[in-house]
Amino acid sequence: MQYINRLILTSILLLAFFSCQGGENRSDQDYYIEWDKTSLFRVAEEGGYPRLRRLNDGSLLVVYENRKGDVVAKRSTDGGISWDEPVIAFEKFEFVDPKSSASTVVNVSNPEIIQLANGDILLACNLRPRTENIYPFSIALKRSIDNGRSWSDAQILYQAAPLFRDGCWEPSFLILPDGTLHIYFANESPYRDSDEQEISMLRSTDNGHTWSENPVTVSFRQGYRDGMPVAVHDGANIYVAIEDNLSGQFKPYIICGTVGNPWAKAVPGNSPYRYSALQSPLPNLAYAGAPYLIRTENNIFVLSYQTTNGRGSDWELSTMEVQISDTPSEFRNPSQPFVVPLSKEAKWNSLADLGNNTVAALASTNFEGEKIGVWMIKGRIRKK
Repeated sequence: MQYINRLILTSILLLAFFSCQGGENRSDQDYYIEWDKTSLFRVAEEGGYPRLRRLNDGSLLVVYENRKGDVVAKRSTDGGISWDEPVIAFEKFEFVDPKSSASTVVNVSNPEIIQLANGDILLACNLRPRTENIYPFSIALKRSIDNGRSWSDAQILYQAAPLFRDGCWEPSFLILPDGTLHIYFANESPYRDSDEQEISMLRSTDNGHTWSENPVTVSFRQGYRDGMPVAVHDGANIYVAIEDNLSGQFKPYIICGTVGNPWAKAVPGNSPYRYSALQSPLPNLAYAGAPYLIRTENNIFVLSYQTTNGRGSDWELSTMEVQISDTPSEFRNPSQPFVVPLSKEAKWNSLADLGNNTVAALASTNFEGEKIGVWMIKGRIRKK
């Protein structure tokens, strides 16, 4: 009987693993990305952490940190060839504690955007106080009803500790088929006596006007730091790209859950619903953090990350690398959108689906100068 029970459990785990990695949808196609060097464009002379969306009207909207403490937005109506003047979407502010009169400037970081079916655009950001013990690290939200030309007042969704070591970070959106909204973020606040970190999620069922008060734990590897979540779904399953430092250095992993009952139980370190994203593992000593995942309208999965592989040991000099797959697993055929000298960087990158088998890669990089600016390049998905 014990043998039969073990066999049944093993079969269940194998089925879960197979389903999460898109085994039933495998087409046995191999793809690669051909980057169009003629499309290379500097969106901003100075800035970082860019995120791009193609809007319902076909225009492009990009948001990024201006490296002065604010988040700004820019629009393009010609596919990214030219851009409007930047609009400050979320301005840094000064907070004065009414009890102690202590004050701090609160920077706005880690912007992410999504457009709803009704046309509203939501902007999630990370609020980061410059001085500790005055204002809590927070996840905040703004809304635009005019394609990013103007933005509402801020709504605070979650507050962590007022200490950097116990903060919250890097929000990202997901819209489920029924219109339910998720915001995923990295969260140190539950682990104030350790250096651990989990992935948390907040939920909204009314287009982001109200949100769940208490976050759900999506994943947690005891003793480690799950970070920088970005989620997609295929109608049946949710796939969240995270950075996982099991090997000592961060590597891209995928966390899998169901659309019908998402995150009823947190995904631990030894779960079949957690797996390494890459077909060919990177060396243990190579850093490969800050993953970003998209699923294109043609059902191709594209994953990016910043890595030191082949570049040395300083993660600050990472460069953007992209891999591709026809399933949410076994990402392969790596390419680097930007030609970055070993003494330069291309970090805090993102991807966007532009339609017609074309994607955009964006990074904060100084590959062509001293200032770190926002650069964009387009790539064409090809079959091998």
